[in-house]
Amino acid sequence: MRSFSPENTSPRDLHAVLLNGVAPRPIALVSSMSADERVNLSPFSFFNAFSSNPPVVVFSPSYRGTDGTAKDSFLNVVETGECTISAVPYRLVEQVSLASAQYAHGVDEFEKAGLTKRPSVEVAPPGVAESPFIMECKLMQHIELAKGAPASGNLMICRVLRIHVAESAFNGDKLDPHRLDLVARMGYSYYCRASGNAVFEAPQPRAIGIGFDALPGYIRTSDLLTGNDLALLAGVPALPERDPAFPAFPDGIQGDSVDIELAAGNPTAALSALMLSASSKAEKNTALFRIAKGFLQQRKVAEAWQTLYMVQ
Repeated sequence: MRSFSPENTSPRDLHAVLLNGVAPRPIALVSSMSADERVNLSPFSFFNAFSSNPPVVVFSPSYRGTDGTAKDSFLNVVETGECTISAVPYRLVEQVSLASAQYAHGVDEFEKAGLTKRPSVEVAPPGVAESPFIMECKLMQHIELAKGAPASGNLMICRVLRIHVAESAFNGDKLDPHRLDLVARMGYSYYCRASGNAVFEAPQPRAIGIGFDALPGYIRTSDLLTGNDLALLAGVPALPERDPAFPAFPDGIQGDSVDIELAAGNPTAALSALMLSASSKAEKNTALFRIAKGFLQQRKVAEAWQTLYMVQ
C-alpha cells in the first residue's frame, strides 16, 4: 500500500487522497443570510448528521486555499447563527455546481443557479424549494481547526430546528431513497447517485453470530466465498444442524445446468441440475460452493449452510 503523511505530502495532494478515500460524502446545500439580509447559497461535502436527540448536523466551510480568507457562508453563519441545509437530488446537480462558483461578495447564488427560495419558519435564511429535504438550523458551536491556515476547515455544529420533506419522497410512512434520488460527492469531479442499483439493503444482525473463527475450516478457507459471504454464514447464533431432508425440490423442477440456473438467479434449480449430473467429486464440490454463494446472494443463509454440508 502507498502511505501518505501530512508532513511529507503537499496539502493539494493530501486533499485529493482524502476526498477520494472518504467517500461518498453527502452534500449540504447551505443557505445563509448576512445581517443586512443578503442571501448566500453554497454546497459543502464535508457534512453529516451526528445526533438525532437533539438533532445535530455539522458542515465544514474551509478558508480559501489561496489566501486563507473566509467565504460568505462561513461569515454569515458566524454573524447570524442561522442557516438552512437542503439535500441535493440528482436533478439539481448542475445547478448546485453552478452555485458553487466563486461569485463576488453579495451576489445571490439562488438567482445565478435558477433556484427558488422557500421561506423558512424558524430561521431567516430560505431553503431551496426544489430540494426534497430541507433543514432549518441554528448554530450551536463553531470550532476552528487551524487558525489562519489556508484551506483549513471549520466545524459548524448546528441544531436542527425543523425539517421539511416533500410528499413525493415518501413510500407510505418511510422515506424512500429511490424517490429522494440524492447525490454524494467523491474526489476530483466525481459524484455518485444514491438510487437505483447503487442502493442495497444489508440488515443488521438480529443475534450474536458465531463469528468467522467458528466456521468449519473448509468453509472459512474457501477461495470461492468472499468475506461478505462468510460474514453471512458467521452471523447465525449457532452452527446449524445437518438437515437430512435437504435438498427437497418442488414438483416439476427442471434445472438445465448449474451455470444456466445460477446465471438466472435460481440456486435451487442449479442444485437440482447438479444432483442429476455426472460430474466428478471435485467438480460437484466446486459447484456446491457456487450454489451456496447463489443462496447467500439472496440472503438464504439456511439453504447455503445445508448446501455446504453436502461438500465431500
